[in-house]
Amino acid sequence: MLSVGPIIFGLLLGLIISSQIKLKANDTQFTLAAFILILIAGIIIAWQAGNYPFYNDLPISTAFISALIGIFVGKIFTRSK
Repeated sequence: MLSVGPIIFGLLLGLIISSQIKLKANDTQFTLAAFILILIAGIIIAWQAGNYPFYNDLPISTAFISALIGIFVGKIFTRSK
């Protein structure tokens, strides 16, 4: 059975974090390759972290993956300053 609580809180946390990330700061520039690298690293971390011991739905951390998705969705739908 898929537990919805960690997924919802992960998405909310990801959206909050993404609203604070500035893509075009003074001397930094995020490119498409940087986003792909962050996505791959996030999936590897979620796989290695695993789920909480009492959640047996998926072998990866659903909360971490949903927070990662929330960050990317938040960056798509919010304007960076």
